[in-house]
Amino acid sequence: MHVEDCCLALLDYILPEIDPDQNGYCLDVGVGTFAFYCERTAKLGFPTIAVEPLPVAKLRRLCDRHSIQLIEACLSDHNGTQTFYMGKFARFSNSNFNSLKPNWFGSSSQTKQVKTFDLAELLRITNVEKITCLKLDVEGWEPVAIKQLIDLPPSQLPLLTMFEYGGGGLRHRGNGGWSSQFLDGTLTCLQTLKQCGYGFSVVIDYAHEAEAKFFDLRSHSLDPDEIFLPNAIYGNIISFRDSDYPPATITQISQHYEGGVADWFVKQVINWLVQ
Repeated sequence: MHVEDCCLALLDYILPEIDPDQNGYCLDVGVGTFAFYCERTAKLGFPTIAVEPLPVAKLRRLCDRHSIQLIEACLSDHNGTQTFYMGKFARFSNSNFNSLKPNWFGSSSQTKQVKTFDLAELLRITNVEKITCLKLDVEGWEPVAIKQLIDLPPSQLPLLTMFEYGGGGLRHRGNGGWSSQFLDGTLTCLQTLKQCGYGFSVVIDYAHEAEAKFFDLRSHSLDPDEIFLPNAIYGNIISFRDSDYPPATITQISQHYEGGVADWFVKQVINWLVQ
């Protein structure tokens, strides 16, 4: 499954239905260099914030063009500065793997100091009271960000939360983003979302011949064997709060984005070349 293209297409359909009056903000946290969710949500008419500590020139242009508020920082659990570990892929530098985690599979020994905000401070400085969509792609730092949702009042919780999991290899091999530390972090994210009242959830994975999978946090035991395929690579989990979405519609959309494992590696090489 072509994860980013599929998820972008799903948001095109889902966001206007769960927030037809565009009352809430869309937060794109960890924008990267190629899958610009902030551009898509801004085009849909939602007030949008992009959070990226080292924005590329294209992101700056998109933010100017579509009136997207750009916050040049990382979402963390404290306010100040932190060490940011520059990313690498196949021994080449690749900023899409930058992380606050020194032992993330894509982290290198090259570092920079970056500004950080916790979630409460980020929402305060941007005057965000309602959130329609929170997208997180922060390379192993997702549990740190998601656990802060517990401290938000129910009225401020995102209607939809999407976060990345896995990466760095196949799930059954247990390395990279599938090591016990990071798999436990993914399950912590789901447990936190369950505690915050999220339910209907969708898994979009890049595994060969993968199809969209569905589960409900309200009744699910959070068994990774039931959520992820043995050959899972990486993907996004989309969770809804106070709403569902027809699985048949999601399946119909996602079928257009099924692809092979090799495509993921090709995309990473292309991303590196165009930086």
